[in-house]
Amino acid sequence: MYGLALIAVLAVMGGIIAYIGDKLGTKIGKRKLTIFGLRPKHTSILVTIVTGIVIAASTLGVLSLVSQDVRTALFGMEALKAQLTGLTQEVSAKNSELEASRAELEAKTKEYATLTAKIQETSAKLTAVTGELASVTGERDRITQALAQVQHDYTLAQTDLNKAQGEIASLQATKAELDDRVASLNESKSQLQKDIDELNQVAAVLDQNLRAVRQGNVIYQAGEVLSTTVIKGGRPPEETTATLQQILYDTNQAILNRLGITDKTQQALLIRQDNFAKKAEQITAAKEDVIVRVSAFGNSVYGERVPGWIEIFPNRLIYAADEVVYSEIVDAGATSQQAEEVVLMFLQRVNAKAVQQGVLRDPLRGSVGAMSGAQLYDVVNKVKRHNGPVELTAVTKTAIHTSGPLEIEIRVRDL
Repeated sequence: MYGLALIAVLAVMGGIIAYIGDKLGTKIGKRKLTIFGLRPKHTSILVTIVTGIVIAASTLGVLSLVSQDVRTALFGMEALKAQLTGLTQEVSAKNSELEASRAELEAKTKEYATLTAKIQETSAKLTAVTGELASVTGERDRITQALAQVQHDYTLAQTDLNKAQGEIASLQATKAELDDRVASLNESKSQLQKDIDELNQVAAVLDQNLRAVRQGNVIYQAGEVLSTTVIKGGRPPEETTATLQQILYDTNQAILNRLGITDKTQQALLIRQDNFAKKAEQITAAKEDVIVRVSAFGNSVYGERVPGWIEIFPNRLIYAADEVVYSEIVDAGATSQQAEEVVLMFLQRVNAKAVQQGVLRDPLRGSVGAMSGAQLYDVVNKVKRHNGPVELTAVTKTAIHTSGPLEIEIRVRDL
């Protein structure tokens, strides 16, 4: 409607302007007016031309004022062409993209069709699996119920088993205690039987010795020292065993000599094997010299073997040479008998002191040494010559070790 109204306005304006120009040209022609010195005819033509120009210019002016599109067509054609060219190129690019999108769409469409087919196939499989799952679920439920029952039965059985295992453990502990008790009793029985056997042997030996004592033919008394030897401790077991065997051999030879037996191959000394093995082990473990003393285990009579017993003692230095063992102030007395009693009492105290310090004494006599009669007589005479108190001092002649014997000199000093 806007375009039709614009055309109508332009037509009316063009008619009016043409009418005015025609009238104006007619008047100019009739009046024979001139413009710019032209002839009237030419002036009329000029007015007609100008009127046509005004019509065209007015038309374009009105169109330009009224319509943006006319202004654009008149003055923006180049820009429109450039824009049209750019839009054309953009349309071409969009068309290319559209073609690529179409191709991609076709590919996606094919892929969608393939996926649709797979989905349908998967749906069919899912339907089948769903049916199978329902079947398996039902079976699982049945198995679950059965398992629950089995677990319940297992719990009851486990409870009974634990109770039974507890009872078994208790019975086993009781059995172990009883086994230990039986083993202990058997060991005690064996030890008691061994002790009984040993006591029977000792009783038999004592009975024989008693009869021998009554008959008066005892050769060795119980506890009598058969031999005393000092050996080095801490040596290898083989050397210790060989040395101990040599000591027993020498002791056996001494017994044969005392008994007057010429056959030196006879075995007169009887030593228990456990006693020998234990003492050999102790000597091997010792870190110092030891005293090996072989003593008679019981009374021995002529014609039977001598039962022996091995004892060991550490051999240490008890007194150095010329060292005072014991000193005492005594009353010498007025007679020889009193002087002798004083000296004998002094010797007993010296003996007790030496035993206290560690010198081994003779098991039968209880002494640690011996003094000849001449020495005793000389000391008694020295004491007797003094009326009143005197100092008696026992001094060692040589270095004295544990094995002894104690060799002393008695010094008498008048006070």
